[in-house]
Amino acid sequence: MNSLRSLEYDGPVFPINPKYPTLLGYNCFASLDDLSEVPDVTAICLNGASALREMTHLARIGARAAVMYDGGFAEAGEEGQRQQEQLLSLAQKAGIAVCGPNCMGIVNLVDGSSTYKLPILNGRALRGNIGLISQSGSITIGLLSDTRRFGFSHVVSAGNEAVVTAGDYVNFLVDDENTEIIALFLEAVRHPGKFKAALLKAARAGKPVVVLKVGNSRRAMEAVASHTGGLAGEARVFSELLKSLGAIEVTSLDEMTEILAAFQAKRLPHGDRIAVVTGSGGHTELVLDTVDRAALNLPPMQAHELELMRAAIGHFAGDGNPLDAWGAGDVSTNLRMALQHFSASPDYDAVVLCNENNENSAIGRSELACTVFAQSAAMSEKPHYLLNTRPGLMHSGNLELLRGAGAAMLGGVRQGLSAIDALARWSCKDLQPTEMPVHTGHNVLTAMGARKMVNEYDAKALLREFGVPCVPELLTDEFKACLEAAERFGWPVVLKVASDEIPHKTEAGLVVLNIHDSSELQKAWNLLCERCVALRVSSDRLLVQKMVRGGIEVFLGIKRDPAWGHVLAFGVGGILIELIDEVELRLMPASEAQVRQMLTLGRAGKLLQGFRGKPAGDIEALVHCTLAVCKFVVACGDSLEEMDLNPILVLPQGQGCLVVDALIKANP
Repeated sequence: MNSLRSLEYDGPVFPINPKYPTLLGYNCFASLDDLSEVPDVTAICLNGASALREMTHLARIGARAAVMYDGGFAEAGEEGQRQQEQLLSLAQKAGIAVCGPNCMGIVNLVDGSSTYKLPILNGRALRGNIGLISQSGSITIGLLSDTRRFGFSHVVSAGNEAVVTAGDYVNFLVDDENTEIIALFLEAVRHPGKFKAALLKAARAGKPVVVLKVGNSRRAMEAVASHTGGLAGEARVFSELLKSLGAIEVTSLDEMTEILAAFQAKRLPHGDRIAVVTGSGGHTELVLDTVDRAALNLPPMQAHELELMRAAIGHFAGDGNPLDAWGAGDVSTNLRMALQHFSASPDYDAVVLCNENNENSAIGRSELACTVFAQSAAMSEKPHYLLNTRPGLMHSGNLELLRGAGAAMLGGVRQGLSAIDALARWSCKDLQPTEMPVHTGHNVLTAMGARKMVNEYDAKALLREFGVPCVPELLTDEFKACLEAAERFGWPVVLKVASDEIPHKTEAGLVVLNIHDSSELQKAWNLLCERCVALRVSSDRLLVQKMVRGGIEVFLGIKRDPAWGHVLAFGVGGILIELIDEVELRLMPASEAQVRQMLTLGRAGKLLQGFRGKPAGDIEALVHCTLAVCKFVVACGDSLEEMDLNPILVLPQGQGCLVVDALIKANP
């Protein structure tokens, strides 16, 4: 209630407590039934059972919104989960939007209203352009504790999100003209479809969303379950979701903070080429080491420009970026020349001055540098960032100077430069949501009956219908037919058992490779028949395949994520798949452009493009194969749980690719 006064809220406030006639200068009411009008929002400061009783009162008087602070719901075990389900049911029936439970509430700094549980001492200092949504109350408190470089339009401590979820809040903030950036601290996503739609809406509106998702490690996942009652989800899939929808993912609070601060500059970088001006050789070397580790783009100055700059400001080490502008002579003149050069040069997208900026400093060089830098920022078409080498250094007077010039202040070489790079990648993103053609025929897996596993032969038979190229093969129960097929394919061949019962045939000894003639084929046939009997595998037919030599082994996989749907995975295949634990992921549906880009990444992408003199693979054929796989996935719908195509043999350019082995896990 004191916070409402601090925010200069001028609407009616109704304290409800039967013990008091007045409270903090307001008339106090005994119950909700005594109010002369229906409140817009009710803050319920009671524990679980009492809070639920008051929710029934809200429903009876036609109230539409509430904030519930108390914990002890889904995060507290079965009884708490039961109470949270009761709360959800009650709210849905009555049409009441509920923030929480287990939350700190909401601050609306645009309209000056608050149901935030802690005191707001200076609402004016909190105001800014960031909409913050946090499922952690403590994180909310921490981010509100320092608003020197940015402030907030709305702050939501969402808690358990029993009724209103992160997707709802994002959806609102995208439409809010006072919110220019949205920041999210998440432990779990409770309504994936709504969340995904809200991020897509933000991307289409050109409004940046910065997301810090915790609960990715095994121990963190256990903590999330006990903290908020949510599921952490698969970290790599969630990262790919954010990337595909144009959101900026961060992994720490300092990373988030610097990105939010970088967005306060009036201009965005339209590329990732960063120019840095320093005042010492030591700073230059520190920056170079940092950008090398972080793989940031600081292009060197062109040779003729380097000569001109040395002639103007004196000798400096390095290739001109970072540019040590201390030089010889007047430092302010040198600094102006360096900043003017980078502002005018078409080779750079953002200008950075690396300069310690601390209001406790007893020396004056920092003040001079800030003044010159602010003048450059005000006249330039490029974004300017003043970069302190250490996080946390601030000079409030210089902050106002920079803000007026359209520049931003950042802290930490790694954090600050990485933040600029993140802004550049966001501003240059090309978000084109994919619309995959919907297969209108029968669901191919459902038509196969209640099979949880689909063996290699049947899996490839299905894939062939969609244009997926597979190795020549024959499934037969007669050795004569097997021999005729081997001679038709050409030696050598492979003999396998194809059975739903044993999906991993190699480990069970049910694959024989490099069969060169009829005698070896007969031995392999007898061996596999004996092993089937010993393993009690109900298979009386064996699979003979052409053994294709050469090429590059890769794999494609499909997994149905319970939250985000089917995910396409790509990486090095064959026996190296477990050794090289590296995959590229794309959420389905995937466009041709996304597929092409995916197939060039990672170790598998390097192999396909030709590595150490080896011929490049037929990437074009693999693109068409992958797109055919995507169409198959659409046709299967949710009945497809997982699929592994491993290996896919990619032959040299112009010779195609072949799926050698396949396995489907169904969800009948």
